[in-house]
Amino acid sequence: MRYFYDSHCHMMNLSHPNLSAIIKRIYNDSIKPLLLKYSVYLKVALLVLLFVIPVVVITLLLTGHFEVIKWILYAVSLIAVILFVFVVVKFGDKKKREIEISKIKSTLLDKVKEKLANVMNLLAAMETDIGDCLIQMEEELRKKIPLNNVLAISGNGEKKEYDKIVLTPLIMDFGLKDSGKTNLIYKVRWKPIVAQVEDLCTGIRDYYLYRDKYITGHAEPLFQIIPFMGINTQNYYSEKDNTTGKSISVSLVQLLDKNFSEFKYDTSPQMRRKKIDAVNWRQFNGDIESIGSYYFLGIKVYPPLGFDPWPEDVVEREKVCYLYQYCIDYNIPITAHCSPGGFLVKKDYKDFSSPYRWEKVLDYHDENGEKPFRKLRLNLAHFGGVDGVDWGKKIADMILEGDPENGQYKYENLYTDISYQGVDKQSYVELSGFINKYDAEQRARLIERIIFGSDFMINLQDISSYSSYLQYFFDTDVFTLEEKDMLCNKNAERFLFVG
Repeated sequence: MRYFYDSHCHMMNLSHPNLSAIIKRIYNDSIKPLLLKYSVYLKVALLVLLFVIPVVVITLLLTGHFEVIKWILYAVSLIAVILFVFVVVKFGDKKKREIEISKIKSTLLDKVKEKLANVMNLLAAMETDIGDCLIQMEEELRKKIPLNNVLAISGNGEKKEYDKIVLTPLIMDFGLKDSGKTNLIYKVRWKPIVAQVEDLCTGIRDYYLYRDKYITGHAEPLFQIIPFMGINTQNYYSEKDNTTGKSISVSLVQLLDKNFSEFKYDTSPQMRRKKIDAVNWRQFNGDIESIGSYYFLGIKVYPPLGFDPWPEDVVEREKVCYLYQYCIDYNIPITAHCSPGGFLVKKDYKDFSSPYRWEKVLDYHDENGEKPFRKLRLNLAHFGGVDGVDWGKKIADMILEGDPENGQYKYENLYTDISYQGVDKQSYVELSGFINKYDAEQRARLIERIIFGSDFMINLQDISSYSSYLQYFFDTDVFTLEEKDMLCNKNAERFLFVG
């Protein structure tokens, strides 16, 4: 069986995130850029009118350049006459003037309406029951994409077929420890991740249980859903271990053991895939205490919410080191948000997402001179983000960096994904332009370390539906058919340790 992997998506409802963080993100990602785009012209005009012209005129008066002032006034008068003639000719006819003004208003209103429609679409998706949202996603895909019994991508007279789409919903730990430090009267002081886990697991169960009532003619579910556990080590308190003298977090250790302890017995990706396939979500009883290994495939960390990949505090450093070593020992993949945007709850957290921060993790030397985290199975998501060009280049440089000690690549298990980077055709053109700057060997290496992701449902800020996002990937010609297969299948299976 062949799988199409969407290795970066989200399934959440409005009770999960910090609502103020959602509002900030919608404003910063959608509304603010639109306002800035059309306000820049007004700002420039006001700057020239209120500051530049008066300063120039006063300077000339003080220095006695009356002749220059006279010629400036002549020039301004001439420009005013030309503009007046242009306006009369262009808009002299009342009907024509009304048409032009209507066009300007229509363009602005259309853009505002489009953004608001996308925002409402996102909120509607988040308001929907998770199980029903998954069912609707499959319904929409089967209507818009000719699936038949398989999902197919075509190119150059050939095609790649996939029996299922694997979704890996990434849970974000909105625990928000100490987030009560705000001027608001009513504060969000905690957001237990337990409720989010229960909702997601119940939604996955309900998708498998009830899809047949809405989708006929296709007995086999289109989706295989394997979530990532969200972890923010700052939200787990530490206690001192009397044996080692180090601070450990019993609750963090228990969480990892409960959900991943059996991973240590997986001697091959095929063995792990077999055990994951054996999980029967239909039997989930709604109690997360009944969940064990193989319900979750990996771990999601989200620095904008306060997760620091390499904290200065000794106690916090010990917690992340424990997490990284556990993931290496058990072959657990970590996906980390790596773009300047996101649900940023505090300005100080922005740099936590930087690839430079993760470089410190991967290059860490312990007291014995060893590099314990060099083999961390890590996905620096979003390829640095559409606005994080420098971050994208840094991620590429890290993927391509050689190890002088063995002549191989320095970070063998380092990947990136292109989630939220395919909301239109131009996005892929720009992505291709960036990748194609490298020589053939470097480009081939990068293609081997890039994973497809959608960032659904967050991407609904800029696209109408899940199927539209997939269609852009299917249709783009910036990647060959074989390269697309690497992004959505081979690379994902290698990173996820399942094939």
